[in-house]
Amino acid sequence: MARKGVSPVVAVVLLIAVAIAIGILVTTWITHWTSTQISSQPITCAINTNYIIESVEYNKTGGDILLIKVTNKGAENLYGFSTVMDNGTYILDVNSTSWRIDHGGISKTYPLRREKSTYVTVNLTINYTGLGESLTDVRVLNSACNAVSAKTTFITQY
Repeated sequence: MARKGVSPVVAVVLLIAVAIAIGILVTTWITHWTSTQISSQPITCAINTNYIIESVEYNKTGGDILLIKVTNKGAENLYGFSTVMDNGTYILDVNSTSWRIDHGGISKTYPLRREKSTYVTVNLTINYTGLGESLTDVRVLNSACNAVSAKTTFITQY
């Protein structure tokens, strides 16, 4: 009794069909994974967020106050500003919920929109008196997209 196997032509066609099916599955999975990664919130907000510090003025109004003018240049609405101030020997981080910071009326409900500016005020009285006189740089962060910040080394003192 002779055994019959699959002809070589049929075997090649089956192998090609299986390879194409696996290729389609892998391509579909990679496409889905890539689109999920690109549309994730941190990447999207980082692409759409752009803001600058137009000016930093120390003691313009007196009383150890740092006045920071922030302008939104990106599509992402901004709110919840915090600051990091450095004088070369000491770094002061003032988070967005601190009593030391005033957001100039900007909040999650009333965000800083594109091409608009606000003054963020940082109160340096109590424990940090005089820190503003020796600042070397100021960085401003925001709660809308904390992956992006703005920094300046130009600080005007009065």
